[in-house]
Amino acid sequence: MPDPLVALAELLPLYGPWLLFALAVLETSFVTGLVVPSGLATSLATALSLQGELPLTPFLIAALVGGWVGDTAGFWIGHVWGERVLHGDGRFGRALAARRPQLESFFGRHPVYSVTLARLVSFVRTVMPMTAGMSGLSYRRYVPYELLGLVGWLGIYVGIGVLGGESWRALAGIIGVGGTVLFALGALVLLFVVRRRRALGAEG
Repeated sequence: MPDPLVALAELLPLYGPWLLFALAVLETSFVTGLVVPSGLATSLATALSLQGELPLTPFLIAALVGGWVGDTAGFWIGHVWGERVLHGDGRFGRALAARRPQLESFFGRHPVYSVTLARLVSFVRTVMPMTAGMSGLSYRRYVPYELLGLVGWLGIYVGIGVLGGESWRALAGIIGVGGTVLFALGALVLLFVVRRRRALGAEG
């Protein structure tokens, strides 16, 4: 077992669901999520609970609530920060303003791809809430798709934990890579469809 997993296996019984809650919040509330293993911690907590070392229900609640808090915080950070940047005179503000229509279109028209599916993908989910907030997507529209993705994320990592032993660690890596590939393929298909529609509209 790699050292980070050894550390998690020791810390989870010590700090209980609060540790998993904190990790879930940090993963998507800011860019700290790039180094926060909340998914693996959820799998590990599940595996340990099936061995009788931890109670499962409090950890599942902690992961779910923590993920929602992190996703909400990330959304509002992106919303507030994005608006400030847009109204500034900096180079990044001008670049963001130029890309804002594309962001609004992608998140507004395709929230299943931009929010739900993105929530399932390693690394992508760490920046999804902030990007959604910057896109101009309303929080009321964001929440249902975010919750759907969050439940899917929890189901994936609980499933990995249920497999137990070496297999869940191997599958965690596969899902990280495979999920990214799936998201990339989905984005390419969506891009093709959007461009095709624009081309047809221009011809008409």
